[in-house]
Amino acid sequence: MKLEIQSFADIGDISKERIVLRALDDINIGDYVILRSKRSNDGGPLSGAKSAYWFPDVVVKTGDLIVLYTKTGNAGKKALSRDRTAHFYYWRMKETLWGEDNENIAVVLESKSWESKSPVS
Repeated sequence: MKLEIQSFADIGDISKERIVLRALDDINIGDYVILRSKRSNDGGPLSGAKSAYWFPDVVVKTGDLIVLYTKTGNAGKKALSRDRTAHFYYWRMKETLWGEDNENIAVVLESKSWESKSPVS
């Protein structure tokens, strides 16, 4: 995995709640998806219907930060020190996702290959 969850910030505050990820290599973040899952008794994810965030096709460099806010907003980026960049994305949710009850967890998946189809043609 070349993308890691670094931290959660301002959990429970919809205006600030976010997940901060860090690129461990030069990658296209469009190959990654974040899933929100319920936490099982052993701390892992449980199956069931939960929300997902698919990143757009954007190449980021090693050490870049990817900040995913829960709220609505417009994607952007900001130069950081040491030739790093922070990339900002928005899940567009109306309520917080992570809460203080530790009921939900974030799962990062690398998904270079996938298929979708609508039941309506």
